[in-house]
Amino acid sequence: MVDEEIKQADMDFRFLTLVMSLATAAWSQLGKIPHPNTQKMEKDLEQAQVSIDFLRMLLEKTQGNLKPKEQELLATAVADLELNFVDESKKSAATGAKPGPSIIIPSGSSAKGPEIIKP
Repeated sequence: MVDEEIKQADMDFRFLTLVMSLATAAWSQLGKIPHPNTQKMEKDLEQAQVSIDFLRMLLEKTQGNLKPKEQELLATAVADLELNFVDESKKSAATGAKPGPSIIIPSGSSAKGPEIIKP
């Protein structure tokens, strides 16, 4: 029984690590945070779209199989990234320039960001 609980906790941790890894990659690709390896601000909207699509696919494929906090974290990550992707796409189309980072926080969301869920 204890081994089963540990195994379940590990799976939860791995899932959350996957979500946060993809979300961090997407934020970096949107030019909102520095690239984790180079610490430089870089923007690649095509790659950001791929990362967001992976997260959206996870959201769809895991529907009904996640704990409420996991579902909330994933859904919030996808929604926030999609909003910021649209904003960055409009900025790039309108100006062709790379403006400084600004993160859009949807109304009703807390500005503190996602809650860390510990297994």
